[in-house]
Amino acid sequence: MVEEMNKTEIDLVNKRMNGEVMKRQQQILTRMLEFEKAERQQDQDEKRKAEIAKTTPAPMPPALEEYIRQRKAEIQNYQTVSPSLKP
Repeated sequence: MVEEMNKTEIDLVNKRMNGEVMKRQQQILTRMLEFEKAERQQDQDEKRKAEIAKTTPAPMPPALEEYIRQRKAEIQNYQTVSPSLKP
């Protein structure tokens, strides 16, 4: 399409307006309208939208999991020890 537009530009600069230039310009316009229509349909089409990233949770790093386990164990230890005891 870019090549066709360049040919049309050269013909216009050289003042060669004929049926071929008009036909080429009409083809360019048709292609651009088809592309615009396809792009608009793609934006509206729900089937084409990606949802994988939304449904897949990010995995937790192993170091963070270990820290959470240790912290829960400490909290449970504090809960089981009587408050009246002094260290």
